[in-house]
Amino acid sequence: MNIFAPTRRFDPNERELIDQPGLDVGLLGEELHLLAELNRRLGGYQLMLEYVKWLLGSTPAKSLSILDLGTGCADIPRAIVAWSRQRKLGVSVTAVDVNPKVLEIAEAHSRDWPEIQFARHDLRSLPYPPENFDIVLCSLALHHFISADAAAILRSIHGLARVGYIVNDLRRNWGAIWLTELLARTLVRSKIFQHDAPHSCRAAFTLRELENLAGQAGLGNYQIQRHHLCFRMVLAGKK
Repeated sequence: MNIFAPTRRFDPNERELIDQPGLDVGLLGEELHLLAELNRRLGGYQLMLEYVKWLLGSTPAKSLSILDLGTGCADIPRAIVAWSRQRKLGVSVTAVDVNPKVLEIAEAHSRDWPEIQFARHDLRSLPYPPENFDIVLCSLALHHFISADAAAILRSIHGLARVGYIVNDLRRNWGAIWLTELLARTLVRSKIFQHDAPHSCRAAFTLRELENLAGQAGLGNYQIQRHHLCFRMVLAGKK
């Protein structure tokens, strides 16, 4: 029993609203925009960039290939491309999502970003060969899966990366749940956020659970760190 977190509440048959196929495209676009704004305002972009720089180390790279799993509106790929452009670092990003409507919105927001290509795949059955990308990213997607699938996805992420990987997700604990429920009830008008945000916090893994999943996936040479007070954790590993 964990006094700091409730039992994980996840039912694959009761998906979040953002994952449901019949969701209005306009509402979906508004929700993806809200999530991107939260990512920007709360330091989500900077967090991922810091880990990308950690993976690259002191050796200057001339080019970089990245796979972004569960890309959403591709806001993280755009942030990485913008950073790469400033440093005159050639970069190509393959942004993957299973939802065709999400990909349609992401592509519309990325017309001025030719470095980003899009592909529709289930994260549990990716078609890419081993070590096909320098870095593999997965942000805020792992909690959408049962534990066995999450471990399989981590195994796949490890296998696809040549340099390393970054898995950024919510961390389940009472503080995050209470604060998110308060925010959903008071400050945020989005009906999708009001439903999905508390749902996501209860479906997320704990730090120890993520470590167990990494062990099941056979990962090595990785670290798991807490971030953003009680809300986030990052699993990052080097090959």
